[in-house]
Amino acid sequence: MTVSRTGRGRPRVSSFRALRHAAGRFDPPYAVAEESEPALRVLLRDRDGKRPDIILRHRHDRRLFFRANYLVVEAAVPGDGPSGDGELRFRFRGPFSRRRASLRWRTDVPGGTGWTRRLEDPLLRALDDIQAVESLRILWHARSRTWRLELKTLSGSMVGGFMTAMPIAVPLEPAEGRGIVALVDALRATAS
Repeated sequence: MTVSRTGRGRPRVSSFRALRHAAGRFDPPYAVAEESEPALRVLLRDRDGKRPDIILRHRHDRRLFFRANYLVVEAAVPGDGPSGDGELRFRFRGPFSRRRASLRWRTDVPGGTGWTRRLEDPLLRALDDIQAVESLRILWHARSRTWRLELKTLSGSMVGGFMTAMPIAVPLEPAEGRGIVALVDALRATAS
């Protein structure tokens, strides 16, 4: 954690070290290709060149008694999918320890039902390893034949609140890094 004074009030705290630590959880198969501390962004590249790049960044979210720099994971994955654009949504139900999830298209997509059946098992298996999912969007762009993964998680983030003097880093566990890579691999497997 890097702390700097900016004048009055609380010191500013950079979450870049936590972001770098999260990036290390993807090695192997990924390695850091670019870093930008001012942008709180790290680009990961597959060492073998088989997988698409992954972008890690922190997105600030401030609520009444809670502040967080959530870890946001993004990837554009070439592959095959339905004939029209769409967004896959996950619905989580039940207590966290016995979480049940289902996968559905946000709106009807021609041919979408078959793709839901094909993707549901590998995506849900990958999600089993990711602990603190805040949100997950998987967008399909038919024209560019690309899946766009957008995952926001509390793991790998910095959090603070009303009762904490300094923000706390929430680690991204190695199994969570493998789970995120498995999400990318499940989408990559759609390519003919």
